[in-house]
Amino acid sequence: MRLIKLAIISFVAIFLVIFLLSLLIPSHVRVSRAIDIHAPVDSVMPHLKDIRNWKSWNVMLDNPQYKDVKYEENSFSSDQVQIEMTAVKADSVLSTWHQQSGRDIHAGMACFNLNGVTAIQWYFDFQLRWYPWEKIGSIIFDKQLGPPMERSLDNLKKQVEHQ
Repeated sequence: MRLIKLAIISFVAIFLVIFLLSLLIPSHVRVSRAIDIHAPVDSVMPHLKDIRNWKSWNVMLDNPQYKDVKYEENSFSSDQVQIEMTAVKADSVLSTWHQQSGRDIHAGMACFNLNGVTAIQWYFDFQLRWYPWEKIGSIIFDKQLGPPMERSLDNLKKQVEHQ
C-alpha cells in the first residue's frame, strides 16, 4: 500500500513539474528561414503565387508517402496535407496548411527588395494549446522544418537566378 501511495504521489509531482515547466514555453512558435535572390521581386513572385510552380522547388511537397497528389493554382492536396492560398499580394503569399490530424498551420512568404536583391522570408506559425506534451514537442519544430525549408529556398534561388 505504501508503495502504491508513493507511486501515485510521485506521478502527480512529476506531472506537475512538467506542466509548470511547459508554461515557460510560448503558445506561439514561428519557424522562419530567409534567402537573398539576385533578381527583382517581379521575377520571384510567379514562382510563389501559383502552387503548381511549387513542385519544381519546394521539397516539402515532394514526399513519396503522399498519395492522391493534386496541384491547382491556389491549392495543393494529398491524403496527408492540404495547402490553401489565403492571400496573394504583390510581394507576399499567405497560405494555410491543413494537416490530416486536423491542425491548421499558417504560413507566409514575403519578398523584400533591397538594392536589386530580393530577400525572401518563409515562415510557419504554430498556435499551441496548453498541453505539456504539445509545448515540449514544439521544441523540435525548427529541427524538423528548417532543413527542408532551406533546401527549398536554395532550389528556388537556383531556379530564379538561372532563368
